Amino acid sequence: MSENNLRAKWLRSILVASILSLGASLRIIGLTTLPNGLHWDEQDTGYQAYSLLQTGRDYFGNILPLFPHSLAKYRTPVLIYSTVPVVKFFGLSAFSVRLLPAIFGILGIITFGMLCYFTSRDLTFGILGLLIISLSIWHIQYSRQTVESIVMSLYFLLGLTCFFRKKYIVSALLFGLSMWAYSTAKMFVPVFVLFLFLSNLKNFKRLPLLSIFIFSLLSIMVITDGVFGKSGQRFRELSIMTDPTTAAEVNVLRQTQQLASGATGVGLSPRPIDKIIYNKPMLWWGTFIRNYASAYSTEFLFISGDHELRHSPSKENIGMLYLIEVIPLGLGIYIALKNKNYWLIFWFLFGAVPGALTRTDNPHAARLFIMLPALLYLISLGMKFVYDKSRPLLYFYTFILLYSSFITLSYYFSVYRWESAKPFQYGFDKIIETIELNKNKYDRIMVDGKQDTLLMAYLFNTAFDPAKFQSMLPLPVVQPYSNVYGNQFDNVFLLSGGERTWRTIWNDGETRQKTLLIVATGQPELEIDKSLPSGISGLGTIDYPDSSIAFQIIEAR
Repeated sequence: MSENNLRAKWLRSILVASILSLGASLRIIGLTTLPNGLHWDEQDTGYQAYSLLQTGRDYFGNILPLFPHSLAKYRTPVLIYSTVPVVKFFGLSAFSVRLLPAIFGILGIITFGMLCYFTSRDLTFGILGLLIISLSIWHIQYSRQTVESIVMSLYFLLGLTCFFRKKYIVSALLFGLSMWAYSTAKMFVPVFVLFLFLSNLKNFKRLPLLSIFIFSLLSIMVITDGVFGKSGQRFRELSIMTDPTTAAEVNVLRQTQQLASGATGVGLSPRPIDKIIYNKPMLWWGTFIRNYASAYSTEFLFISGDHELRHSPSKENIGMLYLIEVIPLGLGIYIALKNKNYWLIFWFLFGAVPGALTRTDNPHAARLFIMLPALLYLISLGMKFVYDKSRPLLYFYTFILLYSSFITLSYYFSVYRWESAKPFQYGFDKIIETIELNKNKYDRIMVDGKQDTLLMAYLFNTAFDPAKFQSMLPLPVVQPYSNVYGNQFDNVFLLSGGERTWRTIWNDGETRQKTLLIVATGQPELEIDKSLPSGISGLGTIDYPDSSIAFQIIEAR
């Protein structure tokens, strides 16, 4: 090997190591405090893992379930079971539940770079892919919180990489596991794999029957349960085809059309033309198209991102991709079409379908996460096209991209730390600390989270004995005051979500034992800086990082 080739090899190695170090740092640094807080789903993952570790059952008492039963839904198993050994070594904490997603995110960077290289046999393209995914704010966001989508993405990318390396048995297993990692993959992966298979038939000299058997078995099991079983409960609740308002909307539209056409009378029956134009399938189709189009909107991708702050890197001014990436994305789509990369185009176009079948929160970044690597691959293709035409132009573009990402990440690692506090239920751990410190000082401790219940926060932060919790099921609902309901653990009452006027409750002559009330700010007529009823005194507050009040601590004697 010549000296120039050796130098080039060393430079490439240093560049790859630098990009990987950058990507890993962006996913690890400040992991427990950014996002700031620990959302209910994250706590639920940790407590499920803790219950499996302690009892061999989920916290509802099911023995080693395929789909662990949580308070709100049935969860996919891969992330929860993977978290068990981490909880074993590190206990229940923000670090223990977020460590694995960060590792999956870092492995996702490496796998994506490998996919770019093995599908092109071009090292430059592989390095560009590494850079793009390392800087991806969408990917960073989901690598720093406990969500199943980052796990699904890694298994899917590994399966796709193995497929192009003709490791079909391993590929089938990984594709199958991706469907068990996150519900969106149940709809996407089987269709994508079938397309991948049919579009590559001429390249198969011999496809192992074992790979077909493995993928079919894993697919049939998860899809069957998703359609008929418990794991599909969440989708059935959110599906556009189960919207309870659709029938009424159809009737209103039919009647409006009749009246606008000049019909008169009471109790008009729909005409045939009204039934053709307005019916459930047509309304479902319209909703689907709107949802589907929103996934590719510039508003979502480049301007303001997801409307839910847990899924978006800012409140309103940062998209899921960098605005500067719109140029190589367009070029990448052109190159993919020109080179007949049909698997990539299908991935790009079909990735939004599962999310579009749900009726709420669209576009939803978690449900659309399956298509993120396709977007990043297309962006990398566009950058490679620029590289082939003009290296100085690519270097200039890369400088602008790095500058844009620096500004965005500076915001994310500073301002977003404040913005993320409320949606990530910041302060719930501090409430539990306050409860534990005061348990023996008060007859009753009331915790009012307004619309949020702190049941999972209590179980998680106290490492409540899962066996004891299982023995308490079904969890009784108690009524400490008139029309005030919740769950009781000794002298601690965790109230159900809802709006309560505490000043009125106490003024109505309710029996008041020595009580500590921890109440979310925003409940009406209860502010420490205003005069409180006799015998009621404010002890302090639990504040958000921006110093605004999250919870008030009030004593009633």
